[in-house]
Parts: sequence; structure tokens; C-alpha cells
Amino acid sequence: MKKVNVGIMGCGAIAPAYLRNLKSHFAGTVEVVACADTFAENAAKIAREFGIPRHGTPEELLRLPEVELVINLTPAPAHHEVSLGILRAGKHLFTEKPLSLSLAHGKELVHLAASRGLHIGGAADTFLGAGGQLARKLVDEGRIGTPIAAQAVWGSDVFHSERYHKIFRGSLLDLGPYYLTALVNILGPVTRVASAAEIRFKEKPHPINSPEAGKTFPVDFPTTVSGSLDFADGTVASIISSCDLHGYFPRVEIFGRTGSITLSDANKYFARVTVRNIDGEQSFDAAPGFRELGRGLGVAEMAQALRENRAPRANGDLMLHILEVMLAVHDSSPANQHVRINSRVERPATFDYAQLPPGTVK
Repeated sequence: MKKVNVGIMGCGAIAPAYLRNLKSHFAGTVEVVACADTFAENAAKIAREFGIPRHGTPEELLRLPEVELVINLTPAPAHHEVSLGILRAGKHLFTEKPLSLSLAHGKELVHLAASRGLHIGGAADTFLGAGGQLARKLVDEGRIGTPIAAQAVWGSDVFHSERYHKIFRGSLLDLGPYYLTALVNILGPVTRVASAAEIRFKEKPHPINSPEAGKTFPVDFPTTVSGSLDFADGTVASIISSCDLHGYFPRVEIFGRTGSITLSDANKYFARVTVRNIDGEQSFDAAPGFRELGRGLGVAEMAQALRENRAPRANGDLMLHILEVMLAVHDSSPANQHVRINSRVERPATFDYAQLPPGTVK
């Protein structure tokens, strides 16, 4: 396939995690031709480190006619505005999660892309990796019978981080897209949500070894939430998300009529999959598919999709559905009622990593 010319918007901490893979494993699908940041020194540094031929301001990147797809790696509060600019410039968009911080903004992006014949892809793409695809395959093959229930737990050990609370607004919106997309990939769309999501800690202390030690910062959203999800296929699920815990607790489990499947971490492409049924317990560590650290598999799959004139698997409609579910978890508890999910998506098509053009792994 002809490579897709890509520009990187935002050259902060997450950019190297993308570029290491885009310049190696996925070099057969994309060519990174430019990078940009509001801080010129950040763009210049990334360009030098990864051999990117052009760097400059966001406005300069969007004026480059050769750039077809822009990867939005800016912080979550900037996603909506930056993504709007990318789409208005006539570029396809791949954005870090979440799609936006409000449902109205998410809908605006999806509608704008559709009206201009553009595609949106997103970073909750770990379901395309070896672990997520194997879990999907085993469920589809009936290894646990008809799915009945599911559970997902995830957390971030960032109780004292004011920056995390301001930028990421808790682990539900930060890590939730990975775990909820994993569930939707296996089970299909969510139809209804109920939750317990109170603001337990209205003030949190700064770290004891920081310049702000002894001071607190305000918290204006629930940092530990529990949700009950109804899926269109009849499966029910429970989720717990927290940035108040000590440690990292990732887990997705699907319970079927005759067994269960556990995905050790939906935030990784290479998660271990364990099947428990009447035949005993079996774990899979070496499933075929993408198993590397870093990010970018969804970008490569999106590049292939653009050349095939189709929507990517980790597409804007899927991101919008997940955003609606997450915001419903926040909304249900104070409203003291279920929240109906209005968006509908199909399960993404299964993915064969071997079909991607080979890269150059050094």
C-alpha cells in the first residue's frame, strides 16, 4: 500500500511512545513527515530524536498539503479545540483518548468529520493487540458459552497528583476508554448505565516531598466510581474505576454459561488471556498479533483503512459511544436513576495484524 503521510500534533511525554513504533513496526503503513507543538523547543527535540524532516507550530503543520492524517497528542482539555482545527484543515484525525470531555463536543467532532468526508480514529486501540483479539476470538468460538456477565477494574496510583486530576479528570476518563472499549469489542454496545459516583474526597493533599506539602487542592469530580452496564446482547457488567487506590489494578473478565475468560490488562496490546471452563484452566501468553510496548497500532490500522476507503476499527463512532458511557457513569449517581445510552455501534471487525504491511524493526 502507499504510505499515509502523518503529522504529530503535540510533542510531550506520550509522543515518543507513538514514534518508536511508527518509525519501526508500522513504517510500512505511515511516513511521519512533520511534528508541531506550541512550545517550539519540544517540536525541535522530537524532530531531532526521531528524524522527522519538518517541525514547527500547529498552524504551520496544518498548512502542509502533504499531511493526510494528524495525530492529536495534546492534553485531554485541548482535544476538542485541537481536533476541530485538524478537521477544519481537511485532515483525517487520530486522537488520544478521550474524544473530548463533553458529549456535545464529541458529537460535534464526529458530525464535522462525516460532513467533510473525513475519518476519526482513536487511541483506545489496544483491543487490536494480541490479547484483545484472542479474547474476542475465544468468546466468538464459544469457549465459555453464551456471555452472561462481565467485570472490569482499573485504577491509577495518583492520589496526590493535582496535575493528573486537572488534566485527566480521573481514571474513568483517562484509562476507562481502554477497558470499556475492550468490553464493547467482545460484547457489543452498551444500552443503559447506573452508578455510584460520589465525590468522596473534596480536597486532597499534595505529596509530602513537594514544594506544596501541607497544602491541598480541590477535587470537583468523582475519583472512585462503580457502574452497572447493560449491553444490547443481554450481558450485564460491573466496573470499578479509581485514582484513590495504592497501586495499579487492571482486569477484565467475561463470564459465560460454561466458563470465563480473563484479560489481564486491557491497557496493553500483549495482555495475558486465561480461560477457565470444564476442561480446566489455560493461559495464553504468546498469541499471534501485535505484542509490543508503546502506542500506534490504531494509527497503522487507520492508515490501512484510509487506503481501503473505509472507517478504521477504532473509529470516531466507537469513541463517541465510549465517551457517552463514561459520562453516564458520572451522571447516573447524582440523578439517582439509570441513564439510557443513545448511541449505537457495531462490534469492530476482527483484526489480523499479519495483514499490515511489514515495518522495519531495528
